[in-house]
Amino acid sequence: MPPKVIGTALAVVASLVLWGCGTDGAELRAVGIRAEGCGAGAGKGSGLVVAPGVVLTSAHVVAGANTITVRIDADTEAAATVVGFDPFMDLAYLRTPAEAAADAIEPSISSDHVEPGSFGHALVFRDGAPTELDVEVRRRVRINTEDIYVEGDITRPGFELTADIELGDSGGAVYVDGEIIGVLWARTRDFDDDGSYAIDVSRARGLIDTQLATGELGPAVDASRCS
Repeated sequence: MPPKVIGTALAVVASLVLWGCGTDGAELRAVGIRAEGCGAGAGKGSGLVVAPGVVLTSAHVVAGANTITVRIDADTEAAATVVGFDPFMDLAYLRTPAEAAADAIEPSISSDHVEPGSFGHALVFRDGAPTELDVEVRRRVRINTEDIYVEGDITRPGFELTADIELGDSGGAVYVDGEIIGVLWARTRDFDDDGSYAIDVSRARGLIDTQLATGELGPAVDASRCS
């Protein structure tokens, strides 16, 4: 059976703070992301519903996409558009119908409590369903890399993790003690086979939060550009 498609009518959410604390049975909701276009990277990723109709993910997953689809479960998908995009911190917000994940709750985003050795989970989307992975935080790091267009050096606040991530997990959320601390960025074999990095969202979300609040990406940001 083909996935059910939900319509796209939705006003831009002005602030994440306006979302309530959810209803009985609500839960953190990971979604799958499929991007098609000139430079949509691997063409798929994961994301987290952070407010009604708003999904947090990685910018490189959707860069250059002309069509973005959010998969809620094996039978439901919805069209999405970019409403926040930071090519330097590699973070993005997508807008999709609020009813697409009506049972999701608003996550708390903070990394102040995280110490080396903290255990948590990553929420990704695999095989048509939200999937939870075990995660250990090894340490805080400053990730010295390049922007998603490989044009300039950038330093991102982040975490070095023990987490067995796969292709399609980029953009998935990492949480410790019930709070979102990061977004999965990349796998690395520099130290062993299950090493990975996550961007520290609470320390890197300034630009995309401003974009979401104002409804404008800004003149220096072009989400349609190929990565």
